Amino acid sequence: MKFDELNQAGNQSECSTALSYTPLSETFGVLVSGVDLSKNVPETMKSALQEALFKHQVLLFRHQNLSEDQQVQFAQIFGHCRVLWQNPHYPSKNDLVHYLSNVDRKGKPIGRHPDPGSTHWHSDGSWATEPSRATVLGAIQVPEGEGTTHFANMYRLYDDLEQRTKDYFETLKAEHNFEIARAARQQRLPSQWFRSEADWRSILKQLKWWTSVMGRRFRDGAVYHPVVRPHPETGRPALFIGDHAWRIANKFWPTGVKLMKEINSLEFNSEATYTHQWQPGDMLIWDNGSVLHKVGTYNILNQVRIMRRCVVESSEQPKRRGRDT
Repeated sequence: MKFDELNQAGNQSECSTALSYTPLSETFGVLVSGVDLSKNVPETMKSALQEALFKHQVLLFRHQNLSEDQQVQFAQIFGHCRVLWQNPHYPSKNDLVHYLSNVDRKGKPIGRHPDPGSTHWHSDGSWATEPSRATVLGAIQVPEGEGTTHFANMYRLYDDLEQRTKDYFETLKAEHNFEIARAARQQRLPSQWFRSEADWRSILKQLKWWTSVMGRRFRDGAVYHPVVRPHPETGRPALFIGDHAWRIANKFWPTGVKLMKEINSLEFNSEATYTHQWQPGDMLIWDNGSVLHKVGTYNILNQVRIMRRCVVESSEQPKRRGRDT
């Protein structure tokens, strides 16, 4: 089904103003009922949804078969949307959305995961000086029982720490850079080059790549965030970590990388997590300041997963942009 051909602008009557919330997990996330996002949302309901996002952290809306423009219109209830990179196999018409799809527009498998980095815990846009406020993800086509999205409550993870660990973490800052973070995970940092059986040609190739990455880092400036970050809307302390955070600042780099890896490996209490089983027409929005997320596994060669995504910025000012997850 091509949702972009449904519910076009001719049907823009206002939806009702009665909202109801059903918990998705023990500590965060709700199913929101009583709203048709294809219609104009009244101002009173917009305010209620904004409040609900920062209260519940994850909002789920069922049976929302929206066009690209309608999804953007919904996302902009929460702020300005960022222009996104495009999937060359499945481009969008509106550059404020993009598709995460393992097939092209004709349904042919592209033979790879559309965004492998998304399989690790992360916060969208944490690599920016002003991290993204929220992410809106809609399900177009999903494999039954697979391709889930996992969420972790960073308020709860912080609350569950021992006091001495909280005190220590509050002294730390992490550098966020998605290129370098993924290189660290893939054993591609300079300190890791000689740990594998690599010949001089591969080392020269790595050196060329590293030089270009560091050139961008020095050009744009390194981005640091506190490991314990007061939420910009609620003020509550939350761990601000994840796959884009690659090292702890003010330490010898290998030491800082190791410590960041240990912090990113903290175990989550089951009450601090929620796994979403997608249905076509699901629309999710989550608070990037208090939630980490990652995509679950599915067979990228034999199953189809097509998702449409928007990213809501924390302000109206343009951010340093890149191919983030």
